[in-house]
Amino acid sequence: MKKIDVSSLKKGDKYTKPVYLDPDTVFISSNSPISEADLDRLTKFGIKEVFSDGTKIIEESEEKVNKFSDDKLPFLDQNEDALRLKVIYDKIIHNRFEFDSIYSHALDIVQKSYKIIADGKSIEIREFREVAEKICDYVKGNSQISVYLNSYNQNNNYLYHQVVNSTFFAVVIGMNMDYSRPKLIDLALASLVADVGMLLVPNNISEKTGILDENEKKVILKHTLVGYQVLTQRIKLKNSLAVVSLQHHENFDGTGYPQKISGNSIEEFARIYAIADNYSSLISKRPHRQAFLPHEAIKKMIGELVTKFDLKMVRLFLNIQSMYPLGSYVELSDGRIAMVLDVNKDKPIRPSVRIIKESNGQKVKTLQFSNLGTDLQLYITKPIEAKLAI
Repeated sequence: MKKIDVSSLKKGDKYTKPVYLDPDTVFISSNSPISEADLDRLTKFGIKEVFSDGTKIIEESEEKVNKFSDDKLPFLDQNEDALRLKVIYDKIIHNRFEFDSIYSHALDIVQKSYKIIADGKSIEIREFREVAEKICDYVKGNSQISVYLNSYNQNNNYLYHQVVNSTFFAVVIGMNMDYSRPKLIDLALASLVADVGMLLVPNNISEKTGILDENEKKVILKHTLVGYQVLTQRIKLKNSLAVVSLQHHENFDGTGYPQKISGNSIEEFARIYAIADNYSSLISKRPHRQAFLPHEAIKKMIGELVTKFDLKMVRLFLNIQSMYPLGSYVELSDGRIAMVLDVNKDKPIRPSVRIIKESNGQKVKTLQFSNLGTDLQLYITKPIEAKLAI
């Protein structure tokens, strides 16, 4: 491995392969930005050089894809459904900045705190609780939040994004179960720390693209117990919250781990987080597979994976997301391309949509909406990738 002078490192730098402190100790995984805390750590321990087989990633300046960039298009349709959907759309536009701010703050706290824990130190749970409160208050006032979550772009730092995404989805489920604010905050807090054990799994195992061998599987299977022990013994988190870390890979049919418990023996918070965690993972790109489209992820969860989950909660999640989740893209029967904007709970395959492109592939020149629940001449033919809709 080649040497890298620490003085040349800057906040945000990323490398194509992991950066090491020594031949056995990973400092930063591949494609992960170096944080201010990382640089402080190097200074504190007097480390002058690090090592990597990779090269520094030079990112070209590129315009971020913004599916809401056409919000200033003229709106001409004045029928009742269109007016209702225009109100929903305007709210999504208006609240996007606040979502990005809360999401980024949560991501920073999770990344910073998880790394401190990985260094064998303790953390103040207060910061997590403050983030949990912000997430809960935001979700309660924004029923269309899944529009953002189903389209959030995460190019690196999978674990931290996964934790934050899963927390938001868990809170959405809890809110629809009529949780009180204190209970919802407890659910969010438990979710934010649920996967802390994964940070103690070596990168060469957690990011492996091939099949895990038996020893590697054993390391992965231990992460729930390790996380639970860290939370209860070092962080002193109360058991009713730490148990989510222990049980979030238990399956409702008893085929999970580490204890192979089943049904209601799994704590309710853990059953909620399991659904949120699985869905978020499915719609995310992983080293060994591409991301599933939101529609495909829902189909997988209510199909081949359904016995893993509490059936009542899965049905609730389906009602929230619909078969074509909010923020996902679809092709309509007339050839137009649309984004799912709102759910028709009694018709999960006929949501309300915003038209993005005409059948000839040209972007629309006016704001157009359609409620497929009432517009029965129109229907969805297939889900599509975002890049085909932009």
